[in-house]
Amino acid sequence: PAEALKQNILRGMNSKRSTALRNSLVVAEVAATFVLSVGAGLLLHTMMELTARDMGYDTRQLLVVDADVPAHADEDYRRALQQFKEMFTKLTAIPGVEHAAGIMGLPTGEYGSNGYYEIQGGMSISLDDKPWALFSVASPGYFRAMEIPMKRGRDFGTQDTDKSALVAVISESLARQSFGDVDPVGKQIRCGLDTDKWMTIVGVVSDVRQSSPADKPGPALYMPMAQHPTYANQIHIVLRTRVKPLSVISTAQRTIRSVNPLAALRFTTMDRMVSNSVAAHRFRAVLTVGFALVALLLATMGVYGTIAYTVTQRTFEIGIRMAFGADKFVIMLDVVKGAAWLAVWGIAIGLG
Repeated sequence: PAEALKQNILRGMNSKRSTALRNSLVVAEVAATFVLSVGAGLLLHTMMELTARDMGYDTRQLLVVDADVPAHADEDYRRALQQFKEMFTKLTAIPGVEHAAGIMGLPTGEYGSNGYYEIQGGMSISLDDKPWALFSVASPGYFRAMEIPMKRGRDFGTQDTDKSALVAVISESLARQSFGDVDPVGKQIRCGLDTDKWMTIVGVVSDVRQSSPADKPGPALYMPMAQHPTYANQIHIVLRTRVKPLSVISTAQRTIRSVNPLAALRFTTMDRMVSNSVAAHRFRAVLTVGFALVALLLATMGVYGTIAYTVTQRTFEIGIRMAFGADKFVIMLDVVKGAAWLAVWGIAIGLG
């Protein structure tokens, strides 16, 4: 027996340098996995917050028609404006449709404008720090169709024509930015959209998130389509419905074609547009979650491989300990403790 033990004295012995290197690699793998997992969790949390965020309007039961009527001269623009007015009236008469309106500058839409503006009767502003806002051109009833609350004043009406005084509706952010605590209704504002004439503010509406749920609500300036016809031929028509929005597509298409057969149309829903606006965030979240799952699998395999290799190298040692009466549970706990320490060190480094 003594001779046999001498021959096997090196069995179960590992180089400290190789063991430290192997353990270091596993710890680094666990740390990287922890970082990826936390990042994936944060991105998923962000996606959940974005989908539940208030947009400033109700996205449900809302059919959106991307409508483009060809126009080149002033006469064409005015004809397109009259045709859209007729479309809104006929679309509202469709069974299941509650409201129909149009806008150039729909939230999460492709069309829109922005720029600087000036005010009269508000807070003094430095010439080097001109106020900025989003510009939209909307039809009467747009705020009601979108369920954007009217906070003060009135909506656009049939009395707001190209023959009447120019009017505008502003958002709460713009009111706070330029008028502070002063009531902005009745004050004057102008922008460089298509005229340098002053417009009278007739209403204030709630803020909306324009580009996506990730955006902060900002200042917005709304103007009536009837007074800005050159921006009224390429718009989004919004239909607030009592039924499923997609169920009225065919009827809405026939109605619009009956007014202008040349109108280019594309149908979608407001829910889909909002969902598409966060597609990049969703893709990053899915990609990171995928990487985290792969990293977790690799880290698990790394820990398992290291412990399995260590146990194999210690087979002789374990056999000797059991021969001298060591308990199986104690030996198993010793092995598991080694794996746990690797995981703890990896998580601690990853957390840092």
